[in-house]
Amino acid sequence: MYYAELIQKFWSFNERAKAGSTAVAMYLYLLKLGNDAQRYDVAVSDVSLSKILGITKKTVKPTKEKLRNLGLIRYENKAGFPCNYQILLDYPLEVRGFENVSKPKIKNDIAVQKTETTKKSKPDDEPHKSIPEIAKQKEETPQNNTSKSSVKTVENPTFEEFMAFAKTLDGYENSLDSDIKEKYDLWAGNNWKNNLGRPITSWKSSLKSILPYLKSKPDEEISLESLPNIKRPLSK
Repeated sequence: MYYAELIQKFWSFNERAKAGSTAVAMYLYLLKLGNDAQRYDVAVSDVSLSKILGITKKTVKPTKEKLRNLGLIRYENKAGFPCNYQILLDYPLEVRGFENVSKPKIKNDIAVQKTETTKKSKPDDEPHKSIPEIAKQKEETPQNNTSKSSVKTVENPTFEEFMAFAKTLDGYENSLDSDIKEKYDLWAGNNWKNNLGRPITSWKSSLKSILPYLKSKPDEEISLESLPNIKRPLSK
């Protein structure tokens, strides 16, 4: 589980969402439970949450509803059992409905700008353009459109393309398949941005760089049975 990256993404998200201190505390605690269990689904009762977070039991329900509405978690309640939570990776950094607050002001500003532009750009005030200058502008326009369209053609990979490229790398092993899928889900859920919020311009280079770290994850815990038997030397 990419605990640090999920925390970094959440803080970037919360700069716009303003979830509130109680919701922040609950989400970070759910992340901690998931990291401890190395899973994205955890179970915890409302009573335990209220005791650990220092909030009333009545506050737990609206808080987890807020996290669900923000797209951070899913949960399922069953009578007599702890609540099952699923931590979501693919929530967008943009908060739904956040931009609508400023739209009227933006429209007014645009209207003012158009009015000022109309006043300044009277036909009599514009310099007369010669026919060669007009022809030159028409020739430059398709080139600008071509450069813009070339930027839009950059597409992010499907999981099949992502995995197929991973298998061509020197450090690839079959045991890394689940870690590679987890990394793909995290990057795709973060709109192909890294844990610092910067766009991943070359996913192949990023995957090639991160593969050694996936390969160097701690192996299974050493058990007593795996230790060699050491015979004591015979005393003289």
